[in-house]
Amino acid sequence: MRSKKSNTMHFNYLLILISLLNFPSFIHSKSIIEPCFSSDTCTSYLSYRLPYESKISEIAYKFQINVTDLLSANAMDWSKPSSYNQILPTKSTIKIPISCPCIDGIRRSFSTNYSIKVADSLDSIAESYGGLVSVEQIKSVNNISDENLIRRGGGGAGGIVIPLPCTCFNNSNYGSPAVYLSYVVKEGENLSSIADEYGVTVSNLENVNGLSYPVQIHPADILAIPLPACSSANLKWHNESLIVPKGSFALTANNCINCSCTPTHLKLECSASGLVESCRRLQCKGSNLFIGDLIKKKTPKGCNITSCVYRGHTGQKIHRSLANSANVPCTGNESHVTASASPAPSTTDSVLTLPPAPSPSAWAYSSGPVGIVSANNPSSREKTATTGISNYTPTTKLTTEASFFSLFLLINISFLLLFYN
Repeated sequence: MRSKKSNTMHFNYLLILISLLNFPSFIHSKSIIEPCFSSDTCTSYLSYRLPYESKISEIAYKFQINVTDLLSANAMDWSKPSSYNQILPTKSTIKIPISCPCIDGIRRSFSTNYSIKVADSLDSIAESYGGLVSVEQIKSVNNISDENLIRRGGGGAGGIVIPLPCTCFNNSNYGSPAVYLSYVVKEGENLSSIADEYGVTVSNLENVNGLSYPVQIHPADILAIPLPACSSANLKWHNESLIVPKGSFALTANNCINCSCTPTHLKLECSASGLVESCRRLQCKGSNLFIGDLIKKKTPKGCNITSCVYRGHTGQKIHRSLANSANVPCTGNESHVTASASPAPSTTDSVLTLPPAPSPSAWAYSSGPVGIVSANNPSSREKTATTGISNYTPTTKLTTEASFFSLFLLINISFLLLFYN
């Protein structure tokens, strides 16, 4: 028979063991915050992992974005009506384009509202956003102290605000154009696997997210991932700037123009979208070329190219002009288009897709201080002033929630008392 002292010692060991096993369940996720000091807004992306199967149109409605913007961000064909009702399976991942403003000194998005249903709880609402928001963040932003108000349909006529993570970092990554994706870490992932999936380096992810050695990330942490992008920075557009992630599209000029970022050369290519009847035929003055068309004529020294290029828009006016390039290497890789109804000026010439514009100039990188915020405490802003992406030294802050700890502790003690009695 075991002695009382031995039983007590084993009791303590088992209590410690079970408490340690429960420890990860009450540690809250971390995410990076970007302090800001201006009223500018950038385009940011969310990586949304579907908790249940959903239609494209339902996802767009959930995040209150345009369906065509959602399809464009994921390089899906928005010209087919069937695309709008395409059903994505549970646990599939889709990119959500959102606007990322500066609010109260940090980057975050408050543009998504949720209309409360009878059976909703804060847990079910947070879960429906795929780990992008926590219950504590929803409660903090909406000043909710009693969750029973949610169950009774509280939150006002407009529902409740869903705060979503976002970062801008000047739309630059080491001087190259980039759009930042907020990514929820999944079980079994590490920095190396995530870096491989998105074509970035581990050190890049460490620097962007302020991770120091020994690097530790956990499921439900939210990382900022730089996506290579095409920029209109040096394309001399009128009153407009546009940045599009690699392999994606973006609609602009009141949906009249579709601009894509070619994955191989990271060059912005724009043409008429065909979505708006009144702006289908955008012809350049003095030619029979439309936006997105070009004429390539071979010469002994290469090719002379005349193209009709998009130059931005002002209100309802869409700017375009002819661009000429002489003695350009003839690659023969351009694809034919059928945008122009008129014949090309010469029967020996071919009308082709708009060629890549000159490479965007490197954007100077200058960020404010960066910090890590715990999902359990959205107001905490631990940050260290830095200049440049390679000097990030934010600190992480893991917090525990007393109620979870107490619950697990009581369950464990009760279980052990029953066992030893």
